Amino acid sequence: MSQFMRASTRKKRDVMMEVALTMFMEKGYENVSVDDIIAATSTSKGTFYHYFKSKDAIISALYSKQTQLIQEWVKQPPSKVQSLEGHINRLFLDLASNIQMSPRLIRSLQALSLQNDTVKSEELQQLKVLTQSLMHWLPEPKKIELLVCMYTGTILTWCNQDDADLLSMMKNNLAWLWVGLRSEEPYASLQVEPVPKEEKRMKVAIIGGGLAGLTAAAYLSENPHVEGILFERSPQLGGRAFTYEKAGFTLNYGAHAIYGIDRHTLTTMERELGLSFSSKQVDKRKVVYAKHNQLTTAPLDAINLLKTDLLSTIQKVRFVGEIAAIIANIHNIKNYATLADYLAESNADEDVKELWEHLVCSNFFITPEDARNVSGAVISEYYHNLFLSSKPVNYVLGSWAVITNQLKQKMTSSGKWEIALQEGVDGLRYEDRKFVLKTKTREMAFDKVIFAMPVQQVVKLLKGSAWEPFLAPYESNTATEVMVYDIGLSTVVARPFSYISDMDNKLFISDVSATDHTLVPEGGQLLQGIAYLSDKFDNDEERKAYLDNKTSQMEALFDMHYPGWRDVTAVKRVSKKAMVSSVKNIATNRLLPTRVENIPFYFCGDGCTGKGELAERAFSSARSAALSIVQEVEQALQNV
Repeated sequence: MSQFMRASTRKKRDVMMEVALTMFMEKGYENVSVDDIIAATSTSKGTFYHYFKSKDAIISALYSKQTQLIQEWVKQPPSKVQSLEGHINRLFLDLASNIQMSPRLIRSLQALSLQNDTVKSEELQQLKVLTQSLMHWLPEPKKIELLVCMYTGTILTWCNQDDADLLSMMKNNLAWLWVGLRSEEPYASLQVEPVPKEEKRMKVAIIGGGLAGLTAAAYLSENPHVEGILFERSPQLGGRAFTYEKAGFTLNYGAHAIYGIDRHTLTTMERELGLSFSSKQVDKRKVVYAKHNQLTTAPLDAINLLKTDLLSTIQKVRFVGEIAAIIANIHNIKNYATLADYLAESNADEDVKELWEHLVCSNFFITPEDARNVSGAVISEYYHNLFLSSKPVNYVLGSWAVITNQLKQKMTSSGKWEIALQEGVDGLRYEDRKFVLKTKTREMAFDKVIFAMPVQQVVKLLKGSAWEPFLAPYESNTATEVMVYDIGLSTVVARPFSYISDMDNKLFISDVSATDHTLVPEGGQLLQGIAYLSDKFDNDEERKAYLDNKTSQMEALFDMHYPGWRDVTAVKRVSKKAMVSSVKNIATNRLLPTRVENIPFYFCGDGCTGKGELAERAFSSARSAALSIVQEVEQALQNV
């Protein structure tokens, strides 16, 4: 029935449905015919069949509109979803809005479902569609069970209360339920701090709208005594975590895999900032390595280690001992300046050494020569954390957009923060105990400044200032760059594994859609190839030839394991030099601390010191910088 049905027509149809339901309850569904309904409503057969094709259609009509709404909801692309919690709330409120004008109909339907199998079947089918659709965004059955129970219970309560407002009831119950789902404690109390009428707020500028800048702003937005502006030179937020859609595929400029998510800073942020997102673990049994054109299981855990052909039995025993030592934090590697120094003195077989080197390549996204230059202490700390994780590799469902949208919403909802897109900061000076930032259109004074941008750009901005000399140790830092080769396929051409790493050519392909189904249209497949790149070339011609060769190697790997991919490619994007991290974490580089001696600013980003690697360094350093400013604010208030 058309959604544009006139109100008078809709009323006639609803009356007919209500009368039919009453008769079904009084006489039994099987004992009521179409002629009985026509007689009881004083209508004609033509009128009845104009509205309904059959008696069963009366029951189906009551559920079809809700089911259609659910199906449209689940098709929303990730980039348009501000937050998982808000997206789910919108569904339940829309479902409530659909039925709130027909309480008598719904009350009759609820009663009839208790005594009639046809009605009960329709009701169960709708709840099944609802549950499956929620699983698409929130693959956590226990939470979904609570959400569905809340929904059905709210409707049942509403049916038993005259003149009750279903939308208000649904909003209140959702709010209570999310408090419970977000909290690790049995009870979560609501605390509201009074805001003074005349409050002097600390004004903070954040330069850079990537993951680090958004994280710092989100934390600072929670403090009522802080306000500020986030400056971003480009037209969108997210930085290298920027997400966009093309032909139904959601593409990230950076991979959105999270290593050790249960021990990750992002999980801490989820709890502290009230973020809501889901993730799914890569199937470890479908992760393989290719060496000398032979495929073998990647030694990610005890089971895979037993199956792999990379190591002999003796070598496997040796490698298990290495892992155990890392977990116990007693491995000798932490005492060595670099991986190369450790391997040079290690008495391990060459295959074990090669495996160590390849693991560092894979997790740090660097070439073997750079892997050998990673600090032993960095490797020890990183793998100590990763080997203790129960979720070594997870994808955030819906891509980075699910995180960046929530951080943005958290920041703007406070009402104290401004986002200045396409407004880069061109100059900075100290004047009257304030930091004055200059853009192309205005000058503004701030109490604190956070640089959430690559250190190379910070050095450029502060060049010629009194602070420039103190940044000299960091200005020669090099970035981690890779080749990214994304292909969106209109159909699944093959799914032999979820990840394959070519040990000979130092590149890998992830079947991203095998883990994150939200990124592709129905039936599609998204593959992402990444090649680790060297940055040592004598001239541009040599660099170009090298990159062309890497492209050919990547396409050859696609050809070998995903035959026919060229014929069904709907989207292709090749970035021959994509920055993974602004500072490569090797011994010849120095990560920038969040505070540098004699410089009055804060720094955060993946080129700064912090927990973990890649995106986690951005999150952890931003959190640290923001909490330091909050601590300063609280200290100042205590002094007053």
